[in-house]
Amino acid sequence: MRLAVQSLRRVHGVAHGVSRGMATTPNILNNFHDTTLGILRNMTGPDPQVMALEKALKDERAMVQELKERIQDLEYQEMSRAESARKAEEANSHPVLGTLVADLGYKKVYRASLESLQNMPMWEKQRAYRDERAKKIAKDKKDSVVKGGFPGCLVAYEFKQTRAIGLLDGQHRLGAQKHMAANGLCDPEANNVLVEVFQFNDGKQADKLFIEINKAEPVKSIDMPGEVNPNIKVSIDDAVDELHDEFKAMFKVSSKCLAPHVNMDVLREDLFEADVCGRFNLKSKKELLAWLMAKNTEMAKLDDAAWEQRRGSKKPKSFGKALEKARRNNFFLGMDKQWLEKN
Repeated sequence: MRLAVQSLRRVHGVAHGVSRGMATTPNILNNFHDTTLGILRNMTGPDPQVMALEKALKDERAMVQELKERIQDLEYQEMSRAESARKAEEANSHPVLGTLVADLGYKKVYRASLESLQNMPMWEKQRAYRDERAKKIAKDKKDSVVKGGFPGCLVAYEFKQTRAIGLLDGQHRLGAQKHMAANGLCDPEANNVLVEVFQFNDGKQADKLFIEINKAEPVKSIDMPGEVNPNIKVSIDDAVDELHDEFKAMFKVSSKCLAPHVNMDVLREDLFEADVCGRFNLKSKKELLAWLMAKNTEMAKLDDAAWEQRRGSKKPKSFGKALEKARRNNFFLGMDKQWLEKN
């Protein structure tokens, strides 16, 4: 009997060691319980030691099963957590706008990269984009105390039904950052561009927000939604673009440039305010451009005396230099604005 119990204990020790190693302990315990322990019980009868060992084995098997179930439960919880995190990340991510940082109810704020914003369309009524202006902003940024980016957020809209998006404000800042990235001054893949997004039902609400944004920084009348016939705006924009391409040296980024230079946006505004297209019945870019070149040719024929008479006073030295440059580049539209007023 004593030998049988010792043998049983040795087997129990092996089973207990295996259970700690998380091997096939339940099978070992089951086989031991069903065979060896049964034989011993038949040989010895209801021996208290055998019964105690039998209970210990049952408890051991129950503990192993409980641990196995707990492990399975933890694995399931981890899988569920990972799936929930994946779904949450997908819900808070946009292919263009990047990662959602905050949902404030009236607007959402995203962290985007320059790379993803390459696919951001501009609002169709946005003021004309000038790459020269973007380049100047990027150049000035080299001396800024804030490196790699700009204060504030880009402003975009999203239509609730179609989910269409567009940039309302900040196109030149975005353009400047692209130039900065090209020169190694910022990382195009980093999610460090903040974009605030307003959801609207239609374009009229986008119009109103654009006007509201630009109240502090006056927008040219030609760029104001609803202020100009779209066909006239296209004619003026395209004609000025073509002038710029032909006489690049005579166009400046600054809106306060001096004669004989012109600024694209100021020239566009002047043509609109003077109602050139309406007064002269100019229906297309081609007709407007021909009119502009005719005016330029008229001024090219003026001699020094005619220019002095045109100014109404003795011309200063700076005017002489301006006229010399205008003649050298055959561009006179920046000498004055009288040509806008004459029929």
